[in-house]
Amino acid sequence: MPFLAVSSILLVAATISFVTDRRRLRNGVFLVAGVIFGWLGLLLVAGNNSIPVIMTLTLAVLLIVSGPILALFLVLNGIVMLRREGRSVGNLLSLLTGLAVVAVPLLLAVLQTVVPGLGAVTSVVAVVAGYVGFVFVSYLVYSLIYSNLPPRRPPEYVVILGSGLNGASVPPLLASRLDAAVRVYRGKHGGSIKALIPSGGQGTDELLPEGTAMARYLQQQGVPPGRIIVEGRATTTMENLEFSRRLMERPDAPVTVVTSSYHVFRAAMFTRRAGLRAHVTGARTAGYFIPSAFLREFIAILATYRWINLVSCAAIIAGPLAGAILSQAGGSLLR
Repeated sequence: MPFLAVSSILLVAATISFVTDRRRLRNGVFLVAGVIFGWLGLLLVAGNNSIPVIMTLTLAVLLIVSGPILALFLVLNGIVMLRREGRSVGNLLSLLTGLAVVAVPLLLAVLQTVVPGLGAVTSVVAVVAGYVGFVFVSYLVYSLIYSNLPPRRPPEYVVILGSGLNGASVPPLLASRLDAAVRVYRGKHGGSIKALIPSGGQGTDELLPEGTAMARYLQQQGVPPGRIIVEGRATTTMENLEFSRRLMERPDAPVTVVTSSYHVFRAAMFTRRAGLRAHVTGARTAGYFIPSAFLREFIAILATYRWINLVSCAAIIAGPLAGAILSQAGGSLLR
């Protein structure tokens, strides 16, 4: 029963937090934690009932099997990324993660066998890895949920986030965002839209500001120039949103922000920080690009909440270390 009580509290907290603001990561954390505690509670209540036991064993087998499958998928995806996108730290993420999924458990097992005294260290690493895995699952699950939510209110503006030019031309990734914005403009809420705001400044390797090139592309797609407001100074996502907000007649006007599918939830988090009444929607992205992109987004989110994560990890680590110290102290006293 305690597990079910905790599950109920977490699910209620997730609901209240979601209703208050959809754009918080804690919504996903509360939701996933609530489901986990609920499952544990149901197992305890069911007792020897064979159905939940079989389901749990099946889930355990799937988790064990999914590790090697996930590792293989990430390694293959990493190879594809390197071939198609070139060598960079970002493009190596899926490959390195896939190798780590296999190498880290094997390394810990070897260390535990060769140096039994490192039991506390391996336990700490395992617990921290479990924490990171839980946060990642929470982020991934809630990102998928948020990406499929409809906007709460018809937008008055559509802000399109820039992603870089090829000299003066719009590359496919950015074109997909602009095409998605045009679909919003021509969709069921199109009558409420006052303007589209393509946002992006000029990089050192670009021949003109992104906002200007994006505006030209929108005009080629049939959007009237009078419905386009160019924002041509931003160099970061926060600047995209803050500078675009200044171009609106009302700073609190409802907005739809368009970005790539993998960037939707983190962009939504930025809109909350920028004070926008915004809903974020995603443009389709090449399938091979998504795993590495999601990993980059997750790392960026960990960095954004670095103090919360550091404190959480410290609290988690304290348990195994305290147990190991007490165990050694007890052994010394017995001797």
